[in-house]
Amino acid sequence: MVGTSRRPGSLPFVGTSDLSDPRVHNPDQSDDHRLAADLADAAGRALVELREAERPGRIDPWDLRDAGDRLAHDLLMAELRRQRPDDIVMSEEGADDPRRMQAERTWIVDPLDGTHDYPFLDSIEWAVHVALVENQRPTAAAVAVPGLDQVFSTDAGSHADRTDRDEPLVICGRSNGYFGGEVAQAIGGKLTACGSSGVKAMLVVSGAVDIYVHASGLYEWDVCAPAAVAEASGLVVSDLSGNEIIYNKAQPIVRGLVICRPEFAEITRQVLDRLI
Repeated sequence: MVGTSRRPGSLPFVGTSDLSDPRVHNPDQSDDHRLAADLADAAGRALVELREAERPGRIDPWDLRDAGDRLAHDLLMAELRRQRPDDIVMSEEGADDPRRMQAERTWIVDPLDGTHDYPFLDSIEWAVHVALVENQRPTAAAVAVPGLDQVFSTDAGSHADRTDRDEPLVICGRSNGYFGGEVAQAIGGKLTACGSSGVKAMLVVSGAVDIYVHASGLYEWDVCAPAAVAEASGLVVSDLSGNEIIYNKAQPIVRGLVICRPEFAEITRQVLDRLI
């Protein structure tokens, strides 16, 4: 196993594509995929504008993190109230609404995933998650990665081909790399790390990374949108134990996350089953 260490802004992403201006329109419910993408895009662009306006030195990074959380949360809540007034929203930055347990449709959002990295102008390691859950399963979702000017959605098609590299690449969080390192060793690959579960998941979707292993607990808003987009693109998704992930639980906690390309699914599962 060869370990790698990368600072924010230096991850092996594939090429970016420009997005049109955000179009937060008023579709019917058949267009939930488009709404999720538009809202994630709009929140991401608002966060970029905030960070540009409050460059380091003008505001404390901790205050900028808080301001970003509030800005994106308020934007998503306002638009979902306007466009889906009968739906319930569970947001990392909001109070838990007990009505979600009986609701037919619950949106699970993380207004700013990767808060620690957000204040740094050279960092791309933060994202916006927007997902709709029905019967404890996501039915539409999007992840905006503003540092790439990209939005990944559940209706965007299959995952990308692997980018040109000699060895498989496994990604994990900065503080929980042991399980990912064992998987990387088993497949003869390398290990890298970054912030934001959404960014790590989209690296697999984009073809820049082969496997994402998160070996500790996560909240549903950390997982739901990235996992839904990855699954919709044909990747193999489970919790750390290999179980299907269900959402909108009374305790919104997920026991780890594994996202991998199909060709690495079996060996990844064998390694993790031995470790847990």
